[in-house]
Amino acid sequence: MKVSRWKVVALPVALFGVASPMLANCDALSGIAKDPSKLGELAEGCPEYDKADFSGMQLDAKMKGLLDASAKFDKLAVEMELGLIESCGELGKALGMKEEELKAEAGGGEGAKKACEAVAGKLDAFMKANLDAKLSITITPPKCYASIDAMTSCLADCGSPVSPGEFKASCQGGELSGECSGKCEGSCSLEAGAECKGTCGGSCSGKCDVKFSGKCGGKCNGKCDGKDSKGAKCAGTCDGSCDAQAEGSCGGTCEGKCDVKCEAKVTGGCKGQCTGGCDVDFKAPSCTGEFKPPKVSMECQSQCAAKAAGSLKCDPPGLTVLVNGKASAELTTVIGALKKALPKIVEINLGKGKVLLKAGADLGTQISGSVDAIGKASAKAALCAGIAAKGVATAAAGVTLSVDVSVKVSGSATGKVGG
Repeated sequence: MKVSRWKVVALPVALFGVASPMLANCDALSGIAKDPSKLGELAEGCPEYDKADFSGMQLDAKMKGLLDASAKFDKLAVEMELGLIESCGELGKALGMKEEELKAEAGGGEGAKKACEAVAGKLDAFMKANLDAKLSITITPPKCYASIDAMTSCLADCGSPVSPGEFKASCQGGELSGECSGKCEGSCSLEAGAECKGTCGGSCSGKCDVKFSGKCGGKCNGKCDGKDSKGAKCAGTCDGSCDAQAEGSCGGTCEGKCDVKCEAKVTGGCKGQCTGGCDVDFKAPSCTGEFKPPKVSMECQSQCAAKAAGSLKCDPPGLTVLVNGKASAELTTVIGALKKALPKIVEINLGKGKVLLKAGADLGTQISGSVDAIGKASAKAALCAGIAAKGVATAAAGVTLSVDVSVKVSGSATGKVGG
């Protein structure tokens, strides 16, 4: 009994710090005054937020959806931070860092900041100490796809259905993409390792017609180790074009194999992901930009964009690592770790992280502006709304920290400010 009584007596103090909007809501306070037994319910807090399940709360679809999206966004931010801590840990171990230097708990981005900033500093020093190896790293940003099915399902639940005829106009800053069983008009992306005759964002093995940099087993046209080369063999680094046994980055057409997705212009069949147009309906359609249908309320748009971020898919970033000097055993180990961990880190600052940053900002604006409206339903709803508003703000700040520190790590690897 003492424990329960303490919970009830201490409740107003706790609420003032966590969900002060409830205390300013006259309807919520009036409800408690009429029925003091509701204090017991409030003493339990808002377990719905921890479970990301507000199905049992009596609210309209838009308000309930905002609470649900806030809880899910919070979890997404933590998942991203955990993945970043893990990837930085992989890289740190290869750099010889101790476990205590890499140990961190996810929370508001501070865990990622602790672990990854230490790795960035160590990596920067390592790169400077190995200048003789003439190591160069090239990164190509990933292309990300927002699931239209996830968005339209959410918008329908929110009371803003979207018809298939509006898909194209709703994909802003990008193009429609998906599986096309008919005629594809645009580009066709094939999975890593497939035979390629198109643009390769990563390392091309075979032949490259322009903007090539790497090892060339055939004829090199351009520069060989900085000196003019007109169709001669090149034992060092070839910059220009390579007609056979190319191994490196290719800014033109790659003929051979690509270690990430290969993208080629097509007018016809596509066995991979078709981006642009299809003469039949796309299967599993997605948008490479922002899916923002017209005439949709901001409450619905923000909550659905935040939820859909959980199903966002990104192609792996292109990563080419070239060593033009002598590589020590230690450098070889670090290169192996870079190839494994760096794409995951880069995906955050150039892919998913960017999407989450915008989703968090929009969702934060909507949930903060809706706290009073949600609180009119009940004191419990007011409490949950306050927790959700604070949770989104903390999660958004965590995403910002995670993105910033991932930029530092990739910048240390490439030697370029901003990653």
